[in-house]
Amino acid sequence: MKKKLLSILMAAAMTLSLAACTGNGGGGESSDSGSGEGGLSGEVTVWSWDVALAHLEAQAERFQEKYPDVDFNFEEMSVTQVYQKMTTCLQSGIGLPDIVSLEGEQMQKFGEKFPGQFEDFTDMISKEDFFPIKLAECTSDGKIIAYPWDSGPCGMFYRTDLFEDAGIKAEDIVTWDDFIEAGKVMKEKTGVDMLCMAESRNDQIYRFMLMELGGFYFDENGKTQVNSPESIQAMEMCKRLYEEKITFNNSSWDDMMAGMSSDKFACLAEAVWMVGSIKDGVPDQEGKWRVMPLPKFADQEEAMGASNGGSVLAVPTASENAEAAKEFVKFCMEDVDANVEGFQNYGLYPSYLPALESDVFKEGDAFFGNQQIFDLFTEIGKTVPQINYTSNFAEALEMSKNCVAQIILEGADPTEVLNAEQKEMESKFGQ
Repeated sequence: MKKKLLSILMAAAMTLSLAACTGNGGGGESSDSGSGEGGLSGEVTVWSWDVALAHLEAQAERFQEKYPDVDFNFEEMSVTQVYQKMTTCLQSGIGLPDIVSLEGEQMQKFGEKFPGQFEDFTDMISKEDFFPIKLAECTSDGKIIAYPWDSGPCGMFYRTDLFEDAGIKAEDIVTWDDFIEAGKVMKEKTGVDMLCMAESRNDQIYRFMLMELGGFYFDENGKTQVNSPESIQAMEMCKRLYEEKITFNNSSWDDMMAGMSSDKFACLAEAVWMVGSIKDGVPDQEGKWRVMPLPKFADQEEAMGASNGGSVLAVPTASENAEAAKEFVKFCMEDVDANVEGFQNYGLYPSYLPALESDVFKEGDAFFGNQQIFDLFTEIGKTVPQINYTSNFAEALEMSKNCVAQIILEGADPTEVLNAEQKEMESKFGQ
């Protein structure tokens, strides 16, 4: 799934009429009516978007082979529409679906703002079977209130032909310092920028580096920590990348894809779902791409991984068919064949580790020179730290983007900017 937006602003949802929620949820007979195998029956309403919805529809047919008395009502919406309707309907308790897909980074926001309004999956999930970052996304107030779905472990995509032209070997790039030195050589010998990195309105590289250092905007208790030593170190490295003049400014998704097709940059730091976007965007570059882990910082023995994107499935407690809904969610998320089909047919890279042991994730990819890229992403995913997004993530993200612009474009001192951001966030969020 192509993901151009990393966050959805929720303010617009507060203005919607409650009437928008009516008639959409849990209208079937109770799931404990005793019909079908295991006593599951009723109509389950599902809200989701594009390929995610298509995958759930396909799995519903398989589920009904076991539970023929469970019917499904699938409603396709955009990501924004899902969030708007969920916010309004959670406020009223009316018209909620039985199952809803949400971006992982947004789940904690809904859990915090609407406590007790999502079913508890804690006793249904074996924590060792999922990427730690995905479990963190699904956890609120110590309870797992959603099921982990697709994930976004990040790597460094790079062009082998451009590396060869510059005389650079990927295996020699271990640290960000190594990366910068290689970038200078790349620029000098080929004129190509080393890294695609936005100069403003995007804090992605900084955020990836921060995760590698085990940090984030907030600590495990939700307290702001944007002026931590890890945060300052990550931001200083971003500034260095820019000052060395080895970055290509991708001011938009379209600019990035255009730069990719015209050989403007050699490397792109992004999540596993970017595999499909590269194949679609530059089919003539087949065989020229590979993936390596993100460089680490020189003072790290072992870097942690970074993550970007992915979704979860949640069941509102208002569901009249919660038992059937939860069983269907568990079936989709923990059935190995379902996970493999979701990946093969829709590019949904699972977070369920037993599925990632399947042969399909061990195979080489011809577009990437038969490199076993998905096995690499699986190992990266295991190292991504547990992040506490909190209900303030969207606001914090916008503030962070502004800080990146000040530091990169205006030459501001990272420590001073992040100290100011810390004070602003503490004032705004109360901690």
